Amino acid sequence: MTKRSYDAAGRRAAAQGRRDRVADIAAAMFAERGWGGTTVAAVADRAGVSVELVAKAFGGKPGLFMAAFRRASFEGGVDLPTAFADLRLDLEPDLELRLDRLVSFACTALQPMAPLVPVMTAGAEQDDELRRLVDAAKEGHAATSREVVRLLASGPVGADAVDEVYVLTLAETYLAFVQQRGWTVERYAAWLRRSLRTALRPG
Repeated sequence: MTKRSYDAAGRRAAAQGRRDRVADIAAAMFAERGWGGTTVAAVADRAGVSVELVAKAFGGKPGLFMAAFRRASFEGGVDLPTAFADLRLDLEPDLELRLDRLVSFACTALQPMAPLVPVMTAGAEQDDELRRLVDAAKEGHAATSREVVRLLASGPVGADAVDEVYVLTLAETYLAFVQQRGWTVERYAAWLRRSLRTALRPG
């Protein structure tokens, strides 16, 4: 019984390891080749697995992209609300330290995410399933923005606070500053911290 249990756990770990490796390879290929230039077959070939395995694990190209996007952005390949919850900001009594941890979390996620954002935008314009998945991810971002306000505001905030947090933490906002305007990540982080403090100020 113990051996069978161990074997099952080992098989699950090996399967998860293969999925993670495929997602990592897909993230690199999507960033390199774009949405149109990346196929499930090409990812499977580079990963040394079958197309059937990739299709079964991810449910097609849109699911593969979103898994790759999450792997690039958040440790463990989880979605944004889960990754944010794992910060456990509710256990930190100091609001300034909560803000520091949030900004660090955002920058750590946004840097590897950035090359995939234009791919996601282009893919969502071409693929209905990816568009649906992206819309669900946006809802997750909105939910996380509400949690940020709940956990980091020191009192009642303005009606626009959630929307302001949402826009401040968008990947597109990061790209505008860092890629388009040539900011360093450190400069962006300092701006983000100042801007979040203003958005979360009671009033």
